[in-house]
Amino acid sequence: MSPAPEDPRLPATTDRGAVPPPRRSAHDPQGPRPVPPPRHGTELTARGRRLPALAALVLMTVLCLAGLLYLAWRFALPVRVFLPEALLGLVLGAATLVFGFWVLRRIRPVREPYADASLVAVAWGLFAATGAGVVANAGLGSVWAKGLGLDLAGDWGAALTAPLNEELLKLAGIVLVAVAFPSAVRGPVDGFAIGSLVGLGFEVTENFVYSINAVLMAGGTGGLVPVVQATVLRVGLTGLGSHWALSAVAGTAVGLLAAVAWRPRPRRAVGAALLVVLAMALHWLLDAPVLGGLPGVLFTVAGIFATTMAVYFTVRHTYRRRVRAALAAEAEELGMRRSAAVALATRHGRRRELQRVAQPERAAVAARQEQMVETAEDRAARYAT
Repeated sequence: MSPAPEDPRLPATTDRGAVPPPRRSAHDPQGPRPVPPPRHGTELTARGRRLPALAALVLMTVLCLAGLLYLAWRFALPVRVFLPEALLGLVLGAATLVFGFWVLRRIRPVREPYADASLVAVAWGLFAATGAGVVANAGLGSVWAKGLGLDLAGDWGAALTAPLNEELLKLAGIVLVAVAFPSAVRGPVDGFAIGSLVGLGFEVTENFVYSINAVLMAGGTGGLVPVVQATVLRVGLTGLGSHWALSAVAGTAVGLLAAVAWRPRPRRAVGAALLVVLAMALHWLLDAPVLGGLPGVLFTVAGIFATTMAVYFTVRHTYRRRVRAALAAEAEELGMRRSAAVALATRHGRRRELQRVAQPERAAVAARQEQMVETAEDRAARYAT
């Protein structure tokens, strides 16, 4: 995952167009120069990418609908019988989804990932991956029971099953999002963000399934307590090391490959493969009956979270450095202060620079900031290759 050397000497004009020059003075009688809006999704206009993107989007739509219908059929009876418990599970799941969606989009440096790609990623985790996962878990569970015996399969079944089918199903969704929205996944940091959103969707649906199962295991006599207990356990206790973290690690691998148009050199391909294996190994550790009791669970979750954060801060540091280098190059070309341009690499810096501008001019300056950041991220993506 070592970054390629930065090259600020790249030409200022990218496939999204040149950055318009900033106003030199607030009292310039000519007024603010028009700023062309960012051309989001320019890659989709290329003939070579339009058809794969459309095919990936159609495939994801079909599989998400199929997963939703299967889950609705699969849990229709228990939901109808235990409607209050199911409604509480849905409310808690919705709250988890909204909060997680906000947090996980904010962790992407410089600015949030595109909303359309983010929503599709969550939808894949909510419906397609979980629907297929329910079927695959049942099938593999039967295989382990026959091959290992009921007792051994009961102890190790989850650890043998989930890392294989669940991680691969989520990974398939990340790849499809990267193909459907090539402008949204152009490097490891994008893959991390999109992967975390796929994992979030998977976690929310799985929490609901576990809540319903907890109600059934209590014989339907526990009321709302089993639902609350399942949510507290899976969100409050193990949430930091759950599916969002595992898929974020695997998504980083997808970003590594997407950065070079899916034609990696051996070193990059090996790095991506190791990240996928790492995600599977972390999932195995989470489900394996190795460290029992509450201390063991907390230790396992802490280890998964620490590993995920190590991957995150590595790609975050590299990406922010590249964006700053690109902004510094733009500042030199446009004749503006380097510090003012580099400050645009953070959300706080952009807000601070806007506060220094008169209110009537802030809309134009904000648009100019957006265009500069768009161009800088284009350059940062090129540095990664």
